[in-house]
Amino acid sequence: MEHTKGHTSDSGKRWWRKRKPSQIELSDGAKKEKYDALAALAKALLVFMVSYGAVGGFLNAYGLEFNRVLCMGGILGLSLALSFIYETEKKWFTNLCVIGVFIVYAYVALKEFYILNSGTYAIVNEVYEAAQAYLGIVGGGLYNLQVDDSYLTITAISLFVGIVLVILMVIRLQYKASLIRTVLLTFTLYFVPIYFEKTPDAFCLFLLLSGYITIGILQCARVKKHISAQIKQALPVGMAISAAVVLLFAIILPKARLRAYIPKNPAKAATEESAVAYATYGVMALFMNNSAGGGISGGVLSQNTMLMPDNETDIIVRFTPYSMQPTYLKAYTGLDYDGKRWSNATELLGPGAGLLKWEAMGREALYEQNSDVQSRGIMEVFPVDAKVTMALRPYYSDPSDEAAVRREDWPEGAVRGESYVYYPMVSDEAVPEREGEAISERYLTVPTLCRKAVSAACAEAGLSGTPEEIAEQITRYFATNYRYTLRPGYYFGGLDYISYFLSKNKKGYCSHFASAGTMMFRNMGIPARYVEGYVFTYTDVVSDGEIIEGAAYEDYYDGYSPLGETALMELEIPDAQGHAWVEIYLEDKGWVIVEVTPAALEEEEEETGGFWESILGAGNNQNTDGNQNQQQIAQNIENALAGSLGILGLVAALIAAFFGIKYLLAGYRESKLPERERVRLAYGRLTKYLKDHDEGFGALTTPKEELAWMQAHYGVTVSEELTQALYRTFFAPEGKDNYEELRGQILALQKAVRKAKKH
Repeated sequence: MEHTKGHTSDSGKRWWRKRKPSQIELSDGAKKEKYDALAALAKALLVFMVSYGAVGGFLNAYGLEFNRVLCMGGILGLSLALSFIYETEKKWFTNLCVIGVFIVYAYVALKEFYILNSGTYAIVNEVYEAAQAYLGIVGGGLYNLQVDDSYLTITAISLFVGIVLVILMVIRLQYKASLIRTVLLTFTLYFVPIYFEKTPDAFCLFLLLSGYITIGILQCARVKKHISAQIKQALPVGMAISAAVVLLFAIILPKARLRAYIPKNPAKAATEESAVAYATYGVMALFMNNSAGGGISGGVLSQNTMLMPDNETDIIVRFTPYSMQPTYLKAYTGLDYDGKRWSNATELLGPGAGLLKWEAMGREALYEQNSDVQSRGIMEVFPVDAKVTMALRPYYSDPSDEAAVRREDWPEGAVRGESYVYYPMVSDEAVPEREGEAISERYLTVPTLCRKAVSAACAEAGLSGTPEEIAEQITRYFATNYRYTLRPGYYFGGLDYISYFLSKNKKGYCSHFASAGTMMFRNMGIPARYVEGYVFTYTDVVSDGEIIEGAAYEDYYDGYSPLGETALMELEIPDAQGHAWVEIYLEDKGWVIVEVTPAALEEEEEETGGFWESILGAGNNQNTDGNQNQQQIAQNIENALAGSLGILGLVAALIAAFFGIKYLLAGYRESKLPERERVRLAYGRLTKYLKDHDEGFGALTTPKEELAWMQAHYGVTVSEELTQALYRTFFAPEGKDNYEELRGQILALQKAVRKAKKH
C-alpha cells in the first residue's frame, strides 16, 4: 500500500503535534469524589505559599518589622476557608461566600483607612530610603504618617494585600493553572527589592519557588478540571524540587558571595537615570510640566511642585584644591523680599554690594604679611550653559576692576571664561583690621507679610545668645523640625513663600531654608542676606575632577594649604549643584557663610587621606605595597573564577532540572495515550532521527522505501508483516493488531539502527 510524501511517517509526527495530550488522571483512575478534604488542604497550602511568599518576601527584603505570625495565620486561614468552600463546587454557595469576604474586606478597609494608609506610606518611605541610599542621592522627601506605629500599620497592610492575593489565587486555581499569570500576580512585588539588591529571606523564596514549580507541573500536564485533586499529587513533587534547587544554590553560590559574582546588568544601568528621578521625586517624576530646573534663579522663588535638575553641566571650574570644606561660588545677593522673590542688592546698593570687598582686602593683607597662615589662589570659571549670565566668583576674591580677567583658552563647550584672584579662608588666623563697609538697614528688615510666621519660628526655636550661637540654633531647629526635599508640593499662594514654608509646609529645598533663615536672623537683629550660586565638595573634586597635565601648581596657588601641594584640577559642575545659602554680618569678621539647609551638603570628612592618596588610591606607597596588591589581584581573579563556575553550575543544574521534569511529564503523558497512537509516535521519532543524521533518507516518500533503506544501509531485518502492520496502523481503520508488540518491534528497530549508525 503506497502513499504520497504528505502521508509518510513524518505525517505521524505532525499528527502527534496536532493532538492535545490527555489530562493527568486521578490516582485511582476514577471520577472525582463529591468532597475531597485532602485536595482542598493541598490547594490551600499552595495558595498560602505563593501569597505569603510574595508579601512576606517583599517585607523581609527591606527588613521591615511586622507580626509574621499574625500575617501568616491570616493568609493561611483565609486560604483554608476559601479552598474548602470552593471544593464543594456549589457555585451559589461559593459566590455568596466570596461576596461576603469582599464586603467584610471593604468595611474594614474603610473603617481602618488611616491605619492602612499609614502602613502603605511607611513601606513606600522605606523603599524610597533604600533606593536613595543605593543610588547615592539626597533630597527625596518622605511621606507623613498619620499613625506612627509602623509595626501595627505594616502588619495591617500586609494582611490586606495577602487577602487580595489569596482571593485571586483561589479563583484562578479553580479553573486553570497558569504559571505566567501567577508569576505576574505575585513576583511583581519582588522587582523593586531585587533591582536595589535587597534579598528576600530563604523561607519566603522556598515557598514561592515551590508554588511556581507545582503550578508549572499542573500547566505542563494541561490540567483543566479537578485541579485541586491534581494539586494533591503535584504539591509534594514541587516542594521536593524546590528544596533541592535551594540546597544546590546554597552549596554552589552562598548568599554572602552572590553580589560579588553578579556583573552589572547593562539594561539595569540604562534605567538608573529614571530610577534616580523616581527615587528623588516619586510619582511626580512622571509629570514634568510642574517642575523647576536646577541652577540659580536670580532671586525668584519657585512656586512649582518640585525642583527637577537636568544634571547637565552648567559651569567648568579650574582651581587647585586646598581644603576638604565645600567650595562656594557666589552669583547673586538678595536684599529685599516681596513674598515671591529677592531683589538684587547690586542693583539697589551699588556694584560693590555683595563682593565682600574689605574681607578680601583683609585676607590679602594677611597673605602679604605671612603666607604660612594665608594663601593666594587663581580660579578659572567657564560657563557652559548660555543661561548662566551672572558672574560666579569664589569667596574673598579680589574686588578690583582689573582682577577678573577674561580667559581665552576655554575648554570645549564653554561660552566664556573668567579668571579670579582670591584669598581662601584656610585658617582661623585673625585678619588685620580694615575699615568695614556701611551696613544697610535693609539687611535688618523683616517685611510685614512674613513677620508673624518668622517671629513664631524664632520663639519656637528659642533663639538667644551671640550671632554664632543663634546660627547653630537655627540650623538645629531646621534639621529637627523641617525636612529637606526636592518635591515640597505646589505652592498655591495666599500666604507668602516664607510664611507658607515656616508655618504650613515645613519641607522644601535650599531656597526655602535660606529665605526663612535670612528672615530669622534679621528678626534677631543680625544683618543677613540671601545668596545664590554653586557649591561643590572635596569629594566631588577627587571623584569627578581631572588633573590638568602640564600646569604648574605654583602658577595657581601660593601659601598655606591644609592639603599640601595638590594640582590644577578641572571639574564640571551640573545644575543640580546650584544652591542657596545665608550670609550674616559679624563685626569682627564681616560677611560669613551660614549653611542652614539640612542634608543639602554631605561634607566628606572621613579618613580620606591626603589629596594624592584620594586621587591615586594607593598614594605614594603603591610601589612598596606591590606584593600585597598582586596578592589581592590574584585573590580577585580566584574569586571571579569561583563565582563563574558557581553560576555556570547553577545554570546547568537548573537546565538539567527543567529538561528532566519535561522528559518525565512527556513520558507520563505518552503513557496515557492509546497504544495505536504510541506506535505512530515511536515510528515518527525513528524517522526523524534518520532524517537528522542521513541526508539521503530525507528524500524518501513512503514507509516501504524508508524500511528498505534501513535494511540496505544499516543491515537491520524488517519483515513484510512489520511493514504491513505499520501501514495498517497509519492508514487503515482500527484493527486487531497487537499494537504493544508492534511498538516493541519499532523500538528494537530504532535501537539496532542507532547501534549500526554508531559503528
